[in-house]
Amino acid sequence: MKNIKFKKASIRDLDQIRTLYWRLLDSSPEYGRILQWKKNIYPNDNDWNNYIVNDEMYLILDNINVIGAVAVTNAQSKEYRKIHWRVKANDQEVAVVHLLMILPEYQGGGAATAALDEIIKLATDKQKRVVRLDAIGTNVPAQKLYEKYGFVNCGTAQEYYESTGETEFVFYEYTLTE
Repeated sequence: MKNIKFKKASIRDLDQIRTLYWRLLDSSPEYGRILQWKKNIYPNDNDWNNYIVNDEMYLILDNINVIGAVAVTNAQSKEYRKIHWRVKANDQEVAVVHLLMILPEYQGGGAATAALDEIIKLATDKQKRVVRLDAIGTNVPAQKLYEKYGFVNCGTAQEYYESTGETEFVFYEYTLTE
């Protein structure tokens, strides 16, 4: 997977984005269990639309094929403020990754790692100091991916969301500059 690129999503892409996430969830009940995503609850059209209008939603392409999507934001939620991060940084110095997904037929071939490469490049180009993200406690494959890539586990927190109830999240950080 050497040809992974990001394309900034537009409102015209909303149907395609929804279809990507639903294809993932429909491909196996295991994804719903691991990710704790629920159709029309989280993620939903309002979530994706907010990312799109803020220029934070990206389609992940392998050559011309759309194989996934991700949101990369500046905003750190209140949950992120509870974590003891290694790098002290304000919102403008941080890229926060949400909803990274790769279609099942492209998993296992390096697409997620290549997508992380693009996220790091995007954050570097925007002169961020650090990339942060979280993984739901049940998403062990993502945790392994992030740790193998070089993200550092900075702790866990229990949070309540409508889609998951009270759930443990693991928070990760990747330092770009000290």
